[in-house]
Amino acid sequence: MLRRSLLAALLSSLAAPGARAHSYILGSVEIGHPWARPTSAQLGGAYCVLAIKGDGSDRLLGAETPIAERVELRNAAGEAVPAIEISAGRPVVLRPGKPYLALMGLKRPLKLGESFPLTLRFDLAGEIAVTAMVETVPGE
Repeated sequence: MLRRSLLAALLSSLAAPGARAHSYILGSVEIGHPWARPTSAQLGGAYCVLAIKGDGSDRLLGAETPIAERVELRNAAGEAVPAIEISAGRPVVLRPGKPYLALMGLKRPLKLGESFPLTLRFDLAGEIAVTAMVETVPGE
């Protein structure tokens, strides 16, 4: 229940006036507000909220973007993992200090206010192209 309340609070804060919240749905998977921090390094991170509508589960298996040589799934310790599990009623928040998408070999700096395409690949739901906003804090 606490996780559901936290997800609702996060999503509602992103939908506040002036926020640039955006979300996507692919089958039973909901993807909330993909974003990345600005960086001048060749490494970056992409973040979002992943949730399952209804019952069941799915797994994020990978991602890609034309602005990086590759994207790796990472756990909270920063270690590469083969998948990120998503279960009904247990949203996964990809954010700094938690699981995230490591953008390896960035081809250009990520500048505040820009956006970039990101394709997410799920085990059951398939693939979806989303737009990640470059922000210091989501919605700002």
